[in-house]
Amino acid sequence: AFRLENRVMTLYGFMILVLFLAAYCFGALLAARPQPQQPRRAALRIDFRMADRILTVAAVVAVFASVMDIQGRNVLDLADAYQVRSDRAGALLAGSQSESTIWFQIAFLTYPAGYVYLVREVAFRARPVWWRLSAFGLTPIVITSLAMGGRAPLFYALLMILFGFSIRKQLFPKAKSRLDPSKRKRNREFRLGVPAKIGIASLAGVMLVYFVQVFFARADIAGGVDGMFGVASTSWGVNFNGRFSNAFFFTLGPDGTYLVFVFAWYVVQGLVMSNAVFTEYQGSMMMGAYGIDLAGAVMRRVNGEFLAEGYSQLLRLNIAGFLPSAFGSLYVDFGFFGLLFSTAWGWITGKVYANVKRGADDRWLLLVPFVTVGIIFSLINTPIGFSNGLVTHVWLVITFLSARGRDTSNTAPPKTLRLSVR
Repeated sequence: AFRLENRVMTLYGFMILVLFLAAYCFGALLAARPQPQQPRRAALRIDFRMADRILTVAAVVAVFASVMDIQGRNVLDLADAYQVRSDRAGALLAGSQSESTIWFQIAFLTYPAGYVYLVREVAFRARPVWWRLSAFGLTPIVITSLAMGGRAPLFYALLMILFGFSIRKQLFPKAKSRLDPSKRKRNREFRLGVPAKIGIASLAGVMLVYFVQVFFARADIAGGVDGMFGVASTSWGVNFNGRFSNAFFFTLGPDGTYLVFVFAWYVVQGLVMSNAVFTEYQGSMMMGAYGIDLAGAVMRRVNGEFLAEGYSQLLRLNIAGFLPSAFGSLYVDFGFFGLLFSTAWGWITGKVYANVKRGADDRWLLLVPFVTVGIIFSLINTPIGFSNGLVTHVWLVITFLSARGRDTSNTAPPKTLRLSVR
């Protein structure tokens, strides 16, 4: 149902995209080959006490800084939030100094610790403590997201919770034997109850409603849904008037069709924009300032003119402000040297896969949700570029290194040993 307006996709662009994909796959195969899952070490005890202290302090700092930043602002006014984001984007395109407060900057550097805490609490604790998950995982993300007027942090948090439960199934498998009542009793503690399922579904519902309201607030600024379709046609270079589009309008009406359009556009625009990048972009390499939020913030202070010049090239090609996919982002930042980064990304992915399959150290499971989501959202940006990803992965590495694995096989009979996480 999509139809491109004033945009042309070239075979050359697709060939460069395949080249970047091949570099990623090559790196992954260098690190690992497909292999069966080895038995997990039941005697391995993961000690998260130091990691928990670090993450909870970061969460408290993020919440305090965000509350200080939003004082005097109506963060629930979606139109005002959209205007704030638009002003920040305009300042970024011009390479001008950021007007964000010191409190916002502190929150920006600390709230991603909440993503890591969500996975740690959901996947690795025998019985998740829901108030801790809410206080140190969700709260810093929600408040900072409201302060920024963004949607991606909330969606990222929901995915971390869902993938955390997926990892939990490997750490705390259900007992298969009916002859071992002790195992059945123990595993009942690990089962996700009905209240928890209702809570997760409610959280997802609230997020969905918030996303919908944000999209409609944006449409109101453009003069309504019809005006937004006009903006998409003239500014975005795409419209929803191709084959089968009439069926959507007839079934869902203009409002419903608009929601389908914007949600689907997030999925497909990476292919369109990366093709334009590979085919037409001839500006200077932006050295990470395009695809990484923190690098862009630093560049604005170091050399704002360089940043403005790079974005002027993207504006001329009508690419700035859109999602160029991970590989388009690497190309703008590093040109064909981005192939090296794509290979390194694949190698890291393969390394995580190999260590998880070996089953020797369950700390590697902590990395799985972030690696998986990074692959899924490669249609948008790189793992360290999507939703403040660089800072998120710094907290992930800190947590991984501060957690300790201890072998307790010499201190208890083997038959009583199992994974114990505290």
